[in-house]
Amino acid sequence: MSAQSSQQSVTASSNILEQVRQCAASVTRYPLDILTEHAQLEDELGIDSVKLAEIAAVIAREFHLPPDRLPRSGKARTLGAIAGAVAEALGTAQKPSLHVAPAQPQVTPVATVPAQSPVVPVATVPAAMEAKAGNSAPDLLPRVRAVFARVTRYPEDLLTPHADLEDELGIDSVKQAEVMAVLMKELGLGDAPKPSQRLRTMAAIADAARALLPSMPSTPSVPEVKPRAPVHAAPMPSRTEQPFAGKVALVTGSGKGIGRVIATRLARAGATVVVNSFHSREDGEKTARDIVDAGGKAVHLWGSVAQEEHLERMFSAIREQLGGLDLLVCNASNGLIGPFDRIAPRDWDKAFRTCITGTYECAMRARPLMAARGGGSIVTMSTSMSQRYMHDLGCQGVVKAGVESLTRYLAAELAPQGIRTNCVSAGPVHGDLLGMFPDAPERVARWESATPGGRLCTADDVADVTELLLGPKTQRVNGAIWVVDAGLSGTVDGLLPAARAS
Repeated sequence: MSAQSSQQSVTASSNILEQVRQCAASVTRYPLDILTEHAQLEDELGIDSVKLAEIAAVIAREFHLPPDRLPRSGKARTLGAIAGAVAEALGTAQKPSLHVAPAQPQVTPVATVPAQSPVVPVATVPAAMEAKAGNSAPDLLPRVRAVFARVTRYPEDLLTPHADLEDELGIDSVKQAEVMAVLMKELGLGDAPKPSQRLRTMAAIADAARALLPSMPSTPSVPEVKPRAPVHAAPMPSRTEQPFAGKVALVTGSGKGIGRVIATRLARAGATVVVNSFHSREDGEKTARDIVDAGGKAVHLWGSVAQEEHLERMFSAIREQLGGLDLLVCNASNGLIGPFDRIAPRDWDKAFRTCITGTYECAMRARPLMAARGGGSIVTMSTSMSQRYMHDLGCQGVVKAGVESLTRYLAAELAPQGIRTNCVSAGPVHGDLLGMFPDAPERVARWESATPGGRLCTADDVADVTELLLGPKTQRVNGAIWVVDAGLSGTVDGLLPAARAS
């Protein structure tokens, strides 16, 4: 190849990478300087499998390629890898080599200040479905694909029958469980045997579902998981006293769930709230917007507590934009929910970096900001099953036990600066996560029957204790682990699998 031809090839590859970056920016709304060639799409940029599928669809249209020519999930960890696949598909031999500035978290001024475990449940299917998965079921496959497309929002042409759901399509176990719940309800397979083993492709799911249909009732029988109390309580009345007026509070992982409720409560109590989100960026922006629309004060900072560069940018923004920090709630969490023997080294690493390293780094960066304002208060988040055994909670239970130990050490280390550190150790909380377990109705019923009083907690119950520990009424409470699980951890029945709970 001549020098001129080689230069043209490199230029073409660079142009492909630039177009890929532009496509990613149009879907994610990230600035281009964050979308670097080698940044890890999920771990560093928080682009989940749904967004990745949207990006792939846009790129495929941009280059007039069939979507199956683009790398899937594990093979599409960076924009450079995707651009390389595009170049190969177009017949461009050279790999793109454009280099731009290192990835940094974005400070999103979605809501300005007027003058916040994925936990990942493992999607499973009934054992009988797995046993009979060899049968052909061409009539059910389109229906299975349609349900996957509806729940995941993937373009249906990406959902090929034999693609591995997680490794190739990037449909994580949370989404798989959600899809299976919808599919089983639509097909009336609610009385199927208990879940045991995962099916890895849509073709296998369709085959297995057909094998069960003859013996199953024709109407859906899967019971809905309905919380006895709403996940989010009705708006609180206006508060005449605002214990956190003039305070600045950071709530990590506060785009949704418990973190969102805590952020909202602190804003109503007068705090200027820094809402943080990573994977759920749009949810975080909405949380901040909702707080401001309701008359509160909030900003949104996008970034991962597991990434040192992100933390540096986040805390610099807090110092420069808000002048300091008074309250910190370390709510961001990660930890696969599922059988103990399915926890991979990568799962342990992600859980530890988010829950342990992330909590530690946030606290140590908060330390000088709080000390400069005369002190502050930190609350970490754990699970009441960190000291007990609960089926399918091995990864999170073990790592959260470390969070509780870290809390005690932080309490002792930070006390000289007037900073208190306590922990809220919550049990199962009514919300979307409980409904993602394939055996959710049975499991929730067992937990509630084992709970003194017969009902699980809500996110507002957890927020009540968090707000109390942050506030002035607990000035002498430091290094404490406050359990909020309605007494469930004091029982044995309900914590073990049903087969062993007798």
